[in-house]
Order: sequence, then C-alpha cells, then structure tokens
Amino acid sequence: MSILETRGGGYGGHRSSGSTSGAAILAAFVPTLVSALVYLAIFVAIRNKFQKHYAPRTFLGTVPEKDRTPAHHSSGAGWFHDFRKLPTRFVLNHSSLDAYLYLRFLKFTIAICIFGCCIALPVLIPVNATGGGHASQLDKITFSNIDKNSHLWAHTVIAWVFFVGILLLIARERLLLIGTRQAYLLAESRAKKLSSRTVLFLNVPLEALLPENLKGYFGGQAERSWPVKDTSEISKVVSQRNDAAMLLESAEYDFVARAEKQSRKKSNTSSTVENGHPSAGVQRPTTRQPPLFGKKSDLIEKSRASVVDFAKRTDALRAAPSSKLPGQSAVFVAFSNQAAAHRAFENLSFKTPAIPLEDRYLEVLPKEVLWDSLSLPMEKRLSKASLGLIFVIAFTIFFSIPVGIIGSISNISYLSEQYEWLHFLQDLPDWLLGLVSGLLPPFLVSWFVSYVPKLFRHIAKLSGEPTTPQAELKTQAWVFFFQVSQVFLVTTFSSGAAAVASKIMREPHSAPSLLAESLPKASNFYLTYFLIQGLTSAASNVLNYSDLFEYLFYQYFWDKTPREKFASYSQMKGISYGSLYPKFTNLLVIAVAYSCIAPLVLAFASIGLTFYYFSYRYNLLYVCLSKIDTRGEAYKRALQQIPTGIYLAELALIGLFSARKALIQTILMVVLLVLTALINLVLDRILRPLELYLGLDTLQDAEVPLLAEEDGVPADDEVALHMSAHNRRLGLERLGKGPATRLSEFFDTFITSSRDQVKGWLATPDREDDTPAPTEEELASAYENPVFTSKMPKLWFPRDRAGVSKEEIRENEEVGIQSTDEAADFDENGKLRYARNFEEVPIWKKPRSL
Repeated sequence: MSILETRGGGYGGHRSSGSTSGAAILAAFVPTLVSALVYLAIFVAIRNKFQKHYAPRTFLGTVPEKDRTPAHHSSGAGWFHDFRKLPTRFVLNHSSLDAYLYLRFLKFTIAICIFGCCIALPVLIPVNATGGGHASQLDKITFSNIDKNSHLWAHTVIAWVFFVGILLLIARERLLLIGTRQAYLLAESRAKKLSSRTVLFLNVPLEALLPENLKGYFGGQAERSWPVKDTSEISKVVSQRNDAAMLLESAEYDFVARAEKQSRKKSNTSSTVENGHPSAGVQRPTTRQPPLFGKKSDLIEKSRASVVDFAKRTDALRAAPSSKLPGQSAVFVAFSNQAAAHRAFENLSFKTPAIPLEDRYLEVLPKEVLWDSLSLPMEKRLSKASLGLIFVIAFTIFFSIPVGIIGSISNISYLSEQYEWLHFLQDLPDWLLGLVSGLLPPFLVSWFVSYVPKLFRHIAKLSGEPTTPQAELKTQAWVFFFQVSQVFLVTTFSSGAAAVASKIMREPHSAPSLLAESLPKASNFYLTYFLIQGLTSAASNVLNYSDLFEYLFYQYFWDKTPREKFASYSQMKGISYGSLYPKFTNLLVIAVAYSCIAPLVLAFASIGLTFYYFSYRYNLLYVCLSKIDTRGEAYKRALQQIPTGIYLAELALIGLFSARKALIQTILMVVLLVLTALINLVLDRILRPLELYLGLDTLQDAEVPLLAEEDGVPADDEVALHMSAHNRRLGLERLGKGPATRLSEFFDTFITSSRDQVKGWLATPDREDDTPAPTEEELASAYENPVFTSKMPKLWFPRDRAGVSKEEIRENEEVGIQSTDEAADFDENGKLRYARNFEEVPIWKKPRSL
C-alpha cells in the first residue's frame, strides 16, 4: 500500500482513500526547501556585491550618520557576525519605534505558538491518535480521529489553559507596550521637537483659526498655529510648474548629451565651437503640438517659457485672496511644551459628539500629512469613510469566489472522483497529484492576496484620513478583515467542506457529523501554507530579487537624467506595517484556531514564524527605512486582533463538541467563550485611556489639589497621588480605595518596568545626533501646505566638454530658473556619471529634525 492509500470508500480521500496529508506535505516540503536553500545561497553569493540593495543602512546618505548600522565585517561572510551580535534594541535607537515593535510582535507570536506546542502537542497528539477513529497518516493525530467522547475532556482542558493563557499574555504585553511607548515618545530628545509639541485639530471654526484668537481657543501655552488654507486653485498650478520644470530638465539633458556625443566624434574638441557658440551645429530637441501633426517648435524654449509662466501664476495665487482661510478647516497648533500639547489633545475637541470620527491627532510630522483631506467637513469625511468601508466589504465578499476555487484544489482528489470531466486527474502520478493538491493552493492564495493591501491602502488615503499613519492603520484593519475572511475562513471551508458538500445535499441530517470529521482535515492546507510562508517566502524576503532587478533596470536602462538616476540610487525599501501586521496576525489566528483541532499546526507555525523573524530582523537592520511610523499604534491594534483566533477556535470546538453530543464539554466551551469576551471588553475599557493619552500617566501638578481633597490623599505623598491619578485614568476608583489601588499597582508594575528599561536604552545613545536643527524660517513654515512654500526645482543636468551646459545654465538663470551641472558629467565612453556622495549632489539637502 502506497503512502497515499488508506481506507476505501471514505469521503474526502484521495481516489478511493481517505487521507492525502502525507503526500501533500511531502510534495510541498521538498520543492519549498530546495527553493529556500537556492534563494539563501544566491543571497550569500551576491550580498556583498550589491551593497546598495542588501545593506544600504550601512552607508547610504539617505540614512543619517547616527542611524547607520555598523559594518565592521563587510567582507566575505563576516557581516553575519555583526548581524548576530547586534541587539534588537539597536532598531529602536536607530530606526523607529514601529520597527522595534514589529520584531517584538514576531517574537510574541512565536512565543504563543511555542507555549501552545508545549501544552497541546504532548497531550492532544496521543489523545487524538488513540481516539478510536479510522483516520490515517497525519489525520490520525487530529480531531477527526476522535470517536470517543471521553477523549474530549483533554481538548476542553487544553482549550481553557491555552486560551486563558493567551489572554493573560496579551494583557501583559499591552501593559508593557504602554510603558515602552511612554518612554520613547516622552523621551527628552523627542520632547523638544516641534512635532512632539504640535496637535492637529480638524473641523475648527473660522474664529479659532485666526492668529489673534489662538490663546483664547487653545490655551495660554499655545505658541503658534498654521491654519490649513484653501488650495483649490494653486495645487494644480504648482503641479504644472513642477512638471514643466522636469520636462525642461529632460530636454536640457538631451541637448547636452547630443553636444557631448558630437564633441567626441571630432578629433579636435575646440572645433565644436563655431561663431563663439558651443551649441552651434547641435540639434536641439523639438516637439509638436498637437502630436504628430502639429508644427515643430523648440522644446527647450517652449518648456522654459512654460516654467516661467507657471512660476508667475504660482506667485500670484499665493498672494491672492483665494488662498485665505475657509469657513471651517484644520489647524496645527504648537504648544510651549509636550505636556501642554498632550493636555490639549485630551481635552480640546471641535466635533459633533454624534459623529464617530477623531478630530485631533498628536505628533504629526509635516511629511505625513494628506493635505487634500484636511479641509474636508466632518460629514464629508464620514461619507468617504463609509464608502471606503462598503467597498472593502463588497470586495472581500466577491473575492471569495476565486479563493474558494483555489481552496477546492487542495481536495482535488475527491472532486476528480465526483465529476466526470475531472476523471483524467486520477491517472496522474501520486507525486504530481500531491504536488498539485499540496503546494499549488497555498502558493496561489499567497500570490493572489499579495496585491490586495496596495488597493486597500489607496482606498484608505481616499477615505478622508488626514495623515499617512492613520491611513496605514485603516489599511491594517481592512487587510486583517480580508485575511481572516479569505485566507482563513473561505479557504478552510473550501478545502475541508467541499469534500462533503454533495453528501450533505443528499443527506442533510448527516451535516453535523460529516463536518465534525472533515473540517479538521482543512488543517492540512495550513501545514503546507506555513511551510511556504516560513521557508520560501522568508528566504525570498531576504533575497528580494524583484526589487534588485527593478533597481538595475531603472539604473542602467530606464533612468536618463542625473536626477532620475540619483533618485533610484538614494531610494530605500520601505516597510508597510498596514499589510505586514495583518498577515502575521492572521497566521497566529490560524494557529490558535486549529490548536485543539490539529495541534501540529502550532509546530509548523512556530517554525515558519521563526524563519520570518530572522528575515525581517535582517531587513530592518540592513535594508529597510521606516517611512510610515504609527508610533506603536499598529502593534497595539495587532494585539487587539489576536483574540479573533481564540473566538474562532472556541466557536469551532463548540460546533464539534455539540456534533458529538458532548453536552458538558459544550457548556464549558460556551462559558469560556463568554469569559473571553468579558476579559477582552474589560481590558479594552481599562487600558484605553492609558494607550490613548500616553503623556498623562505621570503625575500632573493640576491633579494634586483635586486628588488630595477628593481621595483623601496626603498632598506630600507623591506615590499615593500617583496611584490615585492612575486609578482615575483606569476607571478603577469605583472599586474602592483598597481593591482599586492593588489592581492599579499590579498594572503599574508592568508599565513602570517596561518604561524604565526603555528609558535606560534611550538614555545612552551610542552616537551623536548629526541631524541639523531647523532654522527659524523653517519652523515658521513647518506646517504650511507645500504648495504655498515649495520652491521651483533646481534643474540638474550633466557637464559636457563643449560647454553647452554652461550656456544653458546662463540662459535659464537669466529668466529666473536655477540650474546646475555640478557633480554630473560623461565618461570617456559617453555614459552619464553622477556623484554618489550625497554631500556633493546639488539637489540633495539634509532633512531637518522636526
């Protein structure tokens, strides 16, 4: 009997047999392991040759000097020593809070899976194996092999221990996260920054936008404000000005390149100068308007005139009354200190209470602002948000069709028996059929789903969110909903229930027993899914050949001007937490949901997530730049989403137990479900103020008289005052002074320990901050819409030996267009060269620390 053959006549089997898991997993494992090893071998071989792609954080000017990753052993395989020795907290000090927390999140998911392995595998595998059923191969150690209700007590006990343990771990991690965020966001080095003292308010009435009313509406510690002006006319003109400037730069490059080519063709360089003009005899770029049939005109002269015209129109619109304040808009308000900004964030609001949208945001960086959304009325923001949500729900529902078809492929053996037009599949070799049913479905699902976050992110930005971090957080919520719906629920039903669909239609009364036996078999799909994600995808994440090919293509074949080439060279890979967190949260949800049904999933999940942790640790240390920073909010939301796996697991066990008519076990699982919901509800309610108002967890002078009088706390007892303030923020004062203080002290222990630890890491930076401080002029316009402050781009084209570039620079500057040919020229073969040293690049400017 082959590895694929089992009992005959069962449903859901391969050909006339029951289980396909052994062959499917083996067929998936071999090519997955081989491809992973090939990817890693290629990476090791080319890593040092393509430092720009595989280690830009060690040298690239895009990364400030203080934040670059040490490269003491850059030659050979010595870099691995640095990678192994660097502590994870290096990411916290030199990248971003989100980057550090993402690695911590992956370690947290691995810890949960290992915890599950330690308690579930030793108990449930032997219990399932001796369950009295007729399953074979890996199905023998799943719930589908249970035929004795007495064995269900093991699943019930493990579920209580594991699920309650996860809830306690989540509560602890959320408390530690509060302390970590407090230490990072309230650190002295950040507190002085303008962004840390600034609050964005939306839907502010016109009176509050006026500078003379600043302190009246926002308090005596409000220092300056930047009301958001109307940009309906000027935005288009500024965009046209910039486009015209880039067109002129491209035309100038073509002209200079032709002059260089002509100069090299002649033996005597000086002979290119005729009648005192170095450009004489060089063909000038032309254009036709309309294209193909229009009259030819000089492209440089036409573009130059357009740039001048749009520049004049821009200046006129900036000074015109049309750029005045609208009746209701947004405003950025800077306060004298960080504490004042946090108090304003907590207490000031201009929205209608009935509208469920936030109207104020703390510590917004100018580069994060989505300017088109700021002046939207609250009602329009709400309608845009509603339309975005409707689109996501509809898209997710209709996406079930292709994902359901893909999931059915994992049970193709049964389908080939039931449908005549698929009978030819029974003639395929066992190894090939195992490959199709084991490897193909998870690969297709993974590939299909990879394009969804980009679409959702675009919709999120159009849905009225005022900043890119807020749009990323909305993307995270939507992608998680999609992941759970499609990658888990729809795929599980398709791969497990498709095998019994026809029998249920013939014998509806048999549905509970059939689903109880067949649904656990869907876990086979996820065993191979974790294999692909953990081996091939993690290795591919390190090799990242698609981005390497893209960079080489643009650098050597597509990019033309020095600006384009420098932009490609200086560009670094970002990291999108809005799509990464949901992906791995869903992997944990799957592992938890199947923990008591097919405990082997926990082991595969542990291995897969571990490989992914090391791949992202490398990328965050050496490759990625955190372009969007949610300041820890993304991790908090991921922790809030993890219990979804517990709910699904409990519901599945309730269904399976009730199908087995195990009354007591079913009741216990119902009780656990209710308890889980209550714990989550209470935890969210208690921790919300601490997670939202991070700056107010330290004792404030304004609270001292109130607490001393109302709570009977001595005014000179700082510890007692702190605990009373803590109790109020946690909403525990109703419990009475004793219980509230004890519970608050318990919570505060975790918060304080985490805060003190992170403070210690941040207190001793290993390098000085070389980022230049903003000038007073830059501070004054820091939160102005760029359409009102941006300068015309300086044109950059290469220097040629005939001097045409100098002539063009002179002509451009005569009409007010800044141009330069510094740090770019042609080599002896006529190929463009440009400076790789950022300090020499004329269009690059060190970013200021706001």
